[in-house]
Amino acid sequence: MKYLTLFIAFIACSNLAYAQLEESSKAMSTGVNNAIILDIPNSETKVVEKVWKSFSKDFNTKTRKDKKTDEWQSASPFLSGFSSNVDNLYVRIEDSGENTKLISWYEIEGDYLNSESYPEDFDAAQVLLMGFALEVAKTYTMMELEEEEKELKKIESSLKKLKREKETYEKNIADYENKIIETEKKIEENVFEQEKSKLDIESQLEVIEQVKQKLSELDN
Repeated sequence: MKYLTLFIAFIACSNLAYAQLEESSKAMSTGVNNAIILDIPNSETKVVEKVWKSFSKDFNTKTRKDKKTDEWQSASPFLSGFSSNVDNLYVRIEDSGENTKLISWYEIEGDYLNSESYPEDFDAAQVLLMGFALEVAKTYTMMELEEEEKELKKIESSLKKLKREKETYEKNIADYENKIIETEKKIEENVFEQEKSKLDIESQLEVIEQVKQKLSELDN
C-alpha cells in the first residue's frame, strides 16, 4: 500500500482539517484494481454523493449509480488534464466513522490508473480529486452559512416580537395612566357627592325633627 504525501486544505463544520489521498489496490465490480482513495474528514456519505453527482456533470457523459455494486460509473468521461482516454471511471463512496472515503478507479484500455505507469494522468487525477474535495468543503460551508442565516432569522424574529411586546406594554401603561386619571376624577366626584349626601342627611334630620315636634304638639 502506497501513501501519498499530498494533502489539501479542507474546511468542514468550522474545523480546519485535511483531505488525504492514498493509492491502493481495492476490490470492485470488475475485480481487485488499483485505486485512488480520497479521505474526506468530518463528512457524511449522503452529502458527498450529492456533490459527486453534481461534480460529475462536467465529465460530459452520463454518470449512474449501480445499486448492486454501490458504484458510480461514468463511461468515457472527459477528465481535464488527462492525456489518456479513460474508458470508465468508477467511484464508490463509503462511510468511515466521522469521515467519508471516495474510492476511484480509472479504467484505461483494460488497465487501471496507477502512479508508475501513468504518472502524468495520475497527477491529473489527484488534481481532479482535490477539486472535488474543495467542492465538498464549499457545500459544507454553504450548509453552515444557511444554518447561521436561519439562526439570524430566529434572532431577528425574536427581536421583532420583543419590540411588539414593548409597544403593547407601553400602550398598556398609557391605558392604565388614562384609567388612573379617570378614576381620580371619579374619586373627586365621589367625595363631592359624599359631602352633598351628608348635607342632605343633616337637612333631612332637621325635617324629621320638625315633624316629630309637630307630632308631639298634637299629642298634647
